[in-house]
Formats: sequence, structure tokens, C-alpha cells
Amino acid sequence: MEPNLDALLVLRSCAEHYPPTVNQANLLAGAGLRVGVIDLSFAGSVNALTPDIQRWRVHPMWNSKLEPPYPVWRRWTNWLRFRQTCRRVIRTMRPGVVIGYDTLGSLFVPPALGRYRTIYHFHELSGPEAGEGFGPRRARLQAARNSRHADLVVFPDTQRARIFQTRVGLPTPPWIVMNCPRQMPTVPPSPLRQRLGETGAAGGPLVCYLGSIGADQGLVEAARSLRHWPAEARLVLIGGAADSMKNLILAAAAEVNAAGRLVFLGPYPHTEALALAAGADLGLALIQPNNESWTYSAGAINKRFEYMALGLPQVTNDGPGVREIIEANGCGLCVDPRNPATIGAAIRQLLNSREMRQQMSVAARTRHLETYNYETQFAGVLDWIHNQCRTSRAEGRGLPLP
Repeated sequence: MEPNLDALLVLRSCAEHYPPTVNQANLLAGAGLRVGVIDLSFAGSVNALTPDIQRWRVHPMWNSKLEPPYPVWRRWTNWLRFRQTCRRVIRTMRPGVVIGYDTLGSLFVPPALGRYRTIYHFHELSGPEAGEGFGPRRARLQAARNSRHADLVVFPDTQRARIFQTRVGLPTPPWIVMNCPRQMPTVPPSPLRQRLGETGAAGGPLVCYLGSIGADQGLVEAARSLRHWPAEARLVLIGGAADSMKNLILAAAAEVNAAGRLVFLGPYPHTEALALAAGADLGLALIQPNNESWTYSAGAINKRFEYMALGLPQVTNDGPGVREIIEANGCGLCVDPRNPATIGAAIRQLLNSREMRQQMSVAARTRHLETYNYETQFAGVLDWIHNQCRTSRAEGRGLPLP
């Protein structure tokens, strides 16, 4: 019997919150494969998948910034619904390759040689945590066991991949696919200045933060660093934030008499957020080394590569592997993300030198087009998937792929 899908992607979240997953699905479909996605819905999200991709949105995603934790009965009900959906779709659609994302993805699609090929695409390191409960511990250990039997394991960062391989005893090193945006031939026109003009905040240099606003992104430190910026410069934040986090950032800026220089624009669909960020003079990616994953995050931080695609010079953290991507390629400056004075000095240096920013902008765009785009990063995995599907069809399950 011919399979109805070539590749099935399984994500225990809303795909639009994970640009690499959206990129993979769309690239696979663009290569002529029949693609399906199992994920969760999220209020207000705009579908970013191409129309030919089949989609099963099992239940609403928990909004951690606005909603209290779900009761246990609801979490278990959602878990069972998701497991049943995965089993039903795999049984009826008979995909040739299944991609599970992170710990939960691997739990719902265990390796099944003879039924499908398995890829586990991990973003975060999943090591033991203090006070870890039975459920999370069991999930983490099961993910480790499953990964040893997966056909392919993928990580966005080299250091994370090495640590994971050693920790779980993978027989071969994971493949590396950095979390880059799709290739952007030209920088989109930006409505940022116009949008800020409507609020009376358009003047002066603009420093942009793009992404989820939380405790690990260095935004409290960035707010405190405002005392060292040129007096007319503003910090624009594009992304969702809990009120508690927003208040922390505002309080930090108020400590240096700069709360009026913060602009919270809120969350936008990904393409709109990128267009807004393109109107800034500088981007921020100050990842705090608060845990193992954040310490080893050179290739995993989307915004680092999104700024490059937009031609934005950036001030970013100095973690392992970051300088090789940013400073060695002339795309920005790396600083201690915990030191507001160092952050502020780097921002002031760049804002005061148009020539330096222009040089970094050209370098960033060049490196994006050559290397740091998802087409280039995912090419090897896409070829592997294509060959697996070609083989499965040639074995009597349908016509060979073109």
C-alpha cells in the first residue's frame, strides 16, 4: 500500500512558535515531498505553513505568559489526545520519515524500524534538574533511550550536540542545523519608524530586541545599560512578555532614569516581526548563561541569525562559539551579558559610528546569504530525507520520487 505522507513532523507546541520547524516543513514540501505536521493551536497565530501541508492541531497550547498552569486532569487528557493522534496519523498515513522535536516529540514517535525512519531534532539540552519530578525524569530518560535508536539526531549547536552524545551514548555524532532564517534575498521594508511615530517615539537611534521576552535574554541588564547609551537612543522590544517580566525591565530602566526610552511593541507574526526589526539601527541578543542550554547556545539563538539576515549589526553575548560566528565574521560585538556597563559601552560605540555599522551590515548580509540561512543549514538533512523516501517508494510503496 502506498504511503499517504513522505514526512511527518511532530511538535508538542504550536509550530509558529518554532521557526526552524516551519522552515523544515516548508522546505520539505517545496522539494516535492508530501508533508504532515502534528502540533498544537495557539490563539491568534497565523498559519505559516504552505497550503499543501496537512496539519493536525490536537488541542490549544498553554500560554505560559498569561495563563496559570493547567490542572493535572487537563494535562493528562491533552497528553492522551496527543498520543492517540500520533498513533492514528502514523497508522493511517504511513509516513516514510517521522521527525520528533525535543524530548516530547521523541516520546510520541519512538523508533520503529521497518515502519518509518526516525529523526530526533533536539533544540535544548535535557539534563537532570534540581527537584525533578517522576514524570519529567522518566520523559528525559526515555528520550535518551529512544535517541540511541533513531536514524538521525539533529542539534542546532555543536557544543550541545557533543554534550548530548557523551551523556546518552549516541553511536554517531548528531548533525548540526543552526537555527537560521530562510534565505532573505532582500531586506524587507520596515514600518518601524512609522509605527513609533504614531506614539511620538520615532526620533533618535533605535536598538531592537526581537523574540520572547523572559529572564534569560539579558533585557534587565540591557535596560540598566541605557545610562551609557547616547541620550536620544531608545530600546524597542518586539515579542510577548508576562506583566511581571515587563515590570522588571521597566524598573531596571527607571533605576537609571530611562524608563521613557523603552518601547514595548508586543508580539507579531514572525514575518511582521522581522520587518519591524529591519528598521532598527542595532540588534540585541544578550543570552544569559543561566543553565547549560543557554551557556551553549551559539547556533541555537534564532535572533542572532535573524539580525544577520536583516543586515543589523548586533551586540550579543560572549558564550562558547559565539565569537566565531559574530565577531570573526565582522557582524557585531560580543560582550559579557551580565555587565550593563560593558553592554552600554558596546552599544554606544556602534551607535556613534555609522561607518562601523555599515561595514557590519554588509558583512552580516553576506554571511547570511552564503552560510547562515536555513536552506544551506538544512540541505544535508533534506537530502537524507529525500533519499529515504525515494528508497521506500522504490520498494513497492509507490512511484519513485523525481
